[in-house]
Amino acid sequence: MRHRLSSTGLAVCLGLMVPALLLPQTVNAQTSRSQAAVRLKPQTTVSGSQVRLGDVAEILDSDSIRRARLQDLDLADFDPAEPLVLDRDLIGIRIQLAGFDRNTVVFTGESQVRVTAPEPVRLTDLGIEQAAFQELVHQFSVSPEDLHVKLTSPILSSLNLDLQKLTSPRIEVMRVPQLPLGKTQMTVRLMEGDRLLASRQATFEVALRQQVVVSSMSLDRNSQITPHSIQEEIRFVDRPLDRLSAQDLMGRRVMIPLKPGDVLTLRHVGDVVTEERPILVQANDPVRLIAKKGKLTVTIPVAEALQTGRQGQLIRVRNLQSNQIVTGRVVGRGEVVVP
Repeated sequence: MRHRLSSTGLAVCLGLMVPALLLPQTVNAQTSRSQAAVRLKPQTTVSGSQVRLGDVAEILDSDSIRRARLQDLDLADFDPAEPLVLDRDLIGIRIQLAGFDRNTVVFTGESQVRVTAPEPVRLTDLGIEQAAFQELVHQFSVSPEDLHVKLTSPILSSLNLDLQKLTSPRIEVMRVPQLPLGKTQMTVRLMEGDRLLASRQATFEVALRQQVVVSSMSLDRNSQITPHSIQEEIRFVDRPLDRLSAQDLMGRRVMIPLKPGDVLTLRHVGDVVTEERPILVQANDPVRLIAKKGKLTVTIPVAEALQTGRQGQLIRVRNLQSNQIVTGRVVGRGEVVVP
């Protein structure tokens, strides 16, 4: 095993002479919002000829632009026939030479990363499906049991190639910017050694297993979600869904009618239903009017409520002494305060 540098090799070699003081910090403390956390993996698989930082590390960063730049940073050339080991110090120097401030990138994880090629796949449409599956599992750090990938239409039969004459063919599936769900297209390349034989857009159906909240009964619009009306399940889903727990939805009002087994998202629910405050005044009830101004309080004992009111609500009240109609706030049973 040896270390192979990418096209930036000369710069990295020069960078090896940079004093250790210039290396990115290596700490285990929680990073601040202004920092990117780079956690190196102990080992990884790479199907292409280039190793990028996103292949060998999990990167957490609130700055999405910086995170994308770090993920796409090339580290080394890679020959699938020979394993590769990358040291943390070498990776740190490469990051610094790419123009990143050492104070904005914090390393955790392993001191070395072992890079190997994925298990070879057969040159069949099933092999293409397997290669796409391996690429998505690797690129997005998904557990293999949590992902389904299915090729929807044959690819190899559309190629004008004599596949029997190929001596060392391999399949490459190009990276995608985010984990696709549902029907999606990915670029598949057929290689013979380093020579590109064909490149095609292939359509796959992708599903991810995740926790979802489903209705356990029929729910009408404006009904309230209770512990008996929803439950959590693990399902394969083929579209992006809100990451929700049952607790997140408890007490909310249903905005779209639901059938048993329907998956809930935020668009299905409204605000939390608050308990209705008790009615303290009925229309036509006699009430006391209390008028306040500064330290002065005037009470009018004979008045008539013209509307029903709950605690804190504004209602119209008739002053039976002057026959004047005023607006006041319900503050107690049979009591209305007029500003």
